Amino acid sequence: MKKVKNVFLLALLLIPMLFHSQIRFGIRGTVHASNVSNIHKESGSRIAGSLGALAQIPIGYSNQFFLQPEISYSLQGENDKGESYGVRRDAQYFQNYINIPVYFRAYFSEADNEFFGEIGPQIGFLVFRKDKEEDTSIHEGGYAFLDKPQSIDISIGIGIGYSFLRRYEVFVRYNYGLTDVYKNDRFGQQRTSVLAGGFAYVFD
Repeated sequence: MKKVKNVFLLALLLIPMLFHSQIRFGIRGTVHASNVSNIHKESGSRIAGSLGALAQIPIGYSNQFFLQPEISYSLQGENDKGESYGVRRDAQYFQNYINIPVYFRAYFSEADNEFFGEIGPQIGFLVFRKDKEEDTSIHEGGYAFLDKPQSIDISIGIGIGYSFLRRYEVFVRYNYGLTDVYKNDRFGQQRTSVLAGGFAYVFD
């Protein structure tokens, strides 16, 4: 994981050197529903949000294709509420990340007001965790105790949105984890899942 982290950060630093057009910067925020798949028998989403910054780097000399690296602080995790085997559960699992995605973005045309689509990888660094109950998972057949979450989460994101004057942007994104959050759990891989709606403001 350390090698992956170093390569990802190096690539992020070198990206601006590959392009000659003007880079624009902005701020962005989201409200999202996050979850971790396949942990608890009845797992619910944590409704929270994220806040961060972005850069829009034109590809070539058009106003249609961009690379968009971002950095954000994201409140994630899950809720585990319900009743199994006569045991009432009301647990919350907070897992906050610093996320660094790099999206390839394509506007449908070079117009100022236009739809866009985007896709790209993301690396997340776990910076805070807190469980509001003993960290156990409930499956068919009994209980399974979990280790702490992994410190690095890699995911893939896809989204669609609309830009007003290439300055105000609204979007919907979905991120799905490619790495195992609880590596030593014997009931399969647990992956992050985040569905977000957001707003961005891009400076001149």
